[in-house]
Amino acid sequence: MNNLTSPTTVLSGMVLAMLVACASVDVSPPASVEMSDSTLTTNVRSSLASQPGLNPADIMVEAYDGEVRLSGFAASADEAEKAVAAARSITGVKVVRNDLKVK
Repeated sequence: MNNLTSPTTVLSGMVLAMLVACASVDVSPPASVEMSDSTLTTNVRSSLASQPGLNPADIMVEAYDGEVRLSGFAASADEAEKAVAAARSITGVKVVRNDLKVK
């Protein structure tokens, strides 16, 4: 009997086809998107920390799909604007939402 048409070969091929067809599909967001948001948050925090006169401990940073939200407190309106400018300077930031409150 021909090797390609033997019952064992045919059965093995059918089992393999069923396993491939039943493979689970990952519906979670790709890790690169999550990593990108995480990296963006880290980069904005680093930028805030390097700004003289800013207290980064008072500023929360959240990032999602290139949109950065700054919340928390700033000592003055100038300090809040400095934080926004620092966030905008980061590559990958599309929009900065300023929810900082002046103390």
